[in-house]
Formats: sequence, C-alpha cells, structure tokens
Amino acid sequence: MRRLLLVCALSGLPLSARADTTATSSIAQLMVLEPGDASYKLFHGAVWLDHDKAQWNYRWGGLQCKGRELSDTSVQLLFAAFRSEYQVTLEYVMTDYKGKPFRCITGLTISKT
Repeated sequence: MRRLLLVCALSGLPLSARADTTATSSIAQLMVLEPGDASYKLFHGAVWLDHDKAQWNYRWGGLQCKGRELSDTSVQLLFAAFRSEYQVTLEYVMTDYKGKPFRCITGLTISKT
C-alpha cells in the first residue's frame, strides 16, 4: 500500500495549537467557496468525511479558521481523493468563533486501500 503524506505547514499557528487526527475515511462531500459567496468571509471551503459527516465538517480559511488556509494543490489533492474514492486522514485544530467550535484543517494524508 502506498501512502502519500502531505503536511500543510501553515503560518500563523500559535505554538500551543496541537493538531488532532481524524479516523481514516472516504470523503462524503467537498465544498470550495469563491470570494463572491456570502459565506466566503467566514470560511473558504469544507470537507465532510463519511465516518462523522452528521457531526462535523473540516474547514479552512476565513474568520472561522484564520491563518489556516489550504494551498490550491491541497484542494486539488482533496478533490482527486474524493473523485477516486481514496481514503483520507485529516489533521485539524479546534477553533472557536463567536462561541461555536470549528475543526480547521492543518494537514492531510491520502491513502489507497
């Protein structure tokens, strides 16, 4: 089994931020927002994983995930994993915006099973 490990080194992460890891799962849904979207100010995209899609989504960018952007390459990798039904494991940190918790992506691993 071949694994591709991609760790997105994002600037602006506080030293105390420790990333958690999701269970390995397929992607149920991928959302990418453009600057003209009403929600773009809050977040720039989100991923729902099959294993916990009813409880969580994993976001990047915007006010909810400030300083935690995904590169265009990382977004393309997520789409390729979604399209090819590969398994992903996400690294994320919990953030709080206006009293609500959000899971913000800081890295990802894609695996073919």
